[in-house]
Amino acid sequence: MHYRFANDYGARWPFWAADGLCADGDPALPPQLEREVRDWADRFEQLFDWQQGWPDQATADGHRAEGERLYGEVQRALPEATITFHYWEISYRAAP
Repeated sequence: MHYRFANDYGARWPFWAADGLCADGDPALPPQLEREVRDWADRFEQLFDWQQGWPDQATADGHRAEGERLYGEVQRALPEATITFHYWEISYRAAP
């Protein structure tokens, strides 16, 4: 199976297949990793503004780094699947 790991508005479970957003819990992950993935998606939903991006560069950089870490963990947890990481949310508000 091929999954795309990516945030999007309203997607509390950030996994996508060829036909769209995966059902909640698909793919199945170990409980701790599932919580971490959900927390990562929730932070996107709470902090990323569709017009202005992240509140600041540090938040943007931290969220991307956590996504990359989780991507590696998901790959290790699902060795039989192909996982791609799509990170598009790179904008952030400039300091005043």
